[in-house]
Amino acid sequence: MNKKEYDLVIIGGGPAGTPLAMEYAKLNPNKKVLLVDSIGKLGGECLFQGCIPSKIMEATAKEIHNLKNLKDFGIELNDSHYSLVWEKIKKRKEDILKNRAKSAQEDATKIENLELKKATASFENKNELLLNNEEIIIFKKALIATGSRSFIPKYEGNGSNKIWTNLEFFANMELPKSMTIIGTGAIAIEFSMILATLGVKIDIFGRSNKILSNIDKEAQDFLHSKLESTPNITLHLESNIQKVDFENDIFEITYNQNGENKTINSHKILSAAGRIPNIEKLNLEKANVSYTKKGIQVNENFQTSNSNIYANGDVVEGFPKFAHTAVFGAHTIAQNLFLGHNYFSVDYDINSWVLFSMPNVAMAGISEKESRNRNLDVIIDKFEFSTEAKSQIEEEDYGYLKFIVEKKSNIIIGISIMHEQANTLAGEASLIVANKMTLKDIISSIHPHPTISESYVMLAKKMMATIMKDKLQDPLFKTLINIQRWI
Repeated sequence: MNKKEYDLVIIGGGPAGTPLAMEYAKLNPNKKVLLVDSIGKLGGECLFQGCIPSKIMEATAKEIHNLKNLKDFGIELNDSHYSLVWEKIKKRKEDILKNRAKSAQEDATKIENLELKKATASFENKNELLLNNEEIIIFKKALIATGSRSFIPKYEGNGSNKIWTNLEFFANMELPKSMTIIGTGAIAIEFSMILATLGVKIDIFGRSNKILSNIDKEAQDFLHSKLESTPNITLHLESNIQKVDFENDIFEITYNQNGENKTINSHKILSAAGRIPNIEKLNLEKANVSYTKKGIQVNENFQTSNSNIYANGDVVEGFPKFAHTAVFGAHTIAQNLFLGHNYFSVDYDINSWVLFSMPNVAMAGISEKESRNRNLDVIIDKFEFSTEAKSQIEEEDYGYLKFIVEKKSNIIIGISIMHEQANTLAGEASLIVANKMTLKDIISSIHPHPTISESYVMLAKKMMATIMKDKLQDPLFKTLINIQRWI
């Protein structure tokens, strides 16, 4: 069997693998780098079946939302009706994905020492891979970046094998009259709000009595209420689906709620009930790589139990399932490989994310709930956008900006936001947390007015005023202030 040798082999062409391949190859032009992907396209699930195509649909939903609010801005239309041309949305999605994939492919092929190969990969031993069951690759270092896939629960009835995940949805790009969504996490809520705005009747099923269990309670309650008041959405919480039958292109779903058996019909079912790491076909045992059913186990430097093999992204146990976190992980690994030792690591406490619900929810750093769980000595306060000028002008005067501040140092360790523009505010929040900025640092900046971002300064001033008021109760502090005034 043919054998080739490489300095670094990356399995997976998504955001956890491609950036590492390109960065390492550029840093080490004399090293041979191989990037293997099973579909032969760069971008991974995020580009082709995840965050990018879903946001393309969200952009259309947002325009419909804006159209419905035109009267609030003094715009009267003679005919307020509109037609949704789904074929144009599909084409727009295909064009954007095609251009992004083409651009990534072209950038990679410009790197002379980086080779791209369409192939399936499995380990033969601790430093060899088998590609397409026909070629052996010997590597010095390797990265596993094979991602994860949606979990589909199994139910009684003949319809379980016809349940979609995001992969099937974006592969078919059908807009059904009705859809049942299993799950109450981020993917489920994003899909629900987008598709409901596009005219699809949505039924959401969840076993608990809550949605979005990992976000702030204020945002959770607001979105829960928003879903309940949306005409096209019905929540079925504390419900257990028992049977799924399929006949004449219609699903019949039998479920139990509060001890009572009920049924509904739906044109499609989408599972958003969690993720499974793509590890089954890798033969990790042969490479001495430890894993559990939740993913590959790594240390703080993304190194597996085989010191020459790294893992990054959704395939890693406990990894925050965000494309941008995987990109940062790839950068971290590339730098460590370039240095020849593990100097850099990723601190998940400075991670950030955005839930593209309506309105958006964003988070940088640790949450209020996490600060309580860790018994941290923190100060927590929030700024209501109802008092902010730009939000009032834009008719988006709801939601909040919240700081979680370390009491002793005044360092901002967490920021949460609920607002229609939380996705744009998240970047500044990420910088603040990552650079361990204090309330004083924020106050020292001059934000333009009127903008949504000036809310950062307003909240920092509000919190600093409270802190100063408390400090002025201390006689020693008052004496020091008086000395400073005298000087």
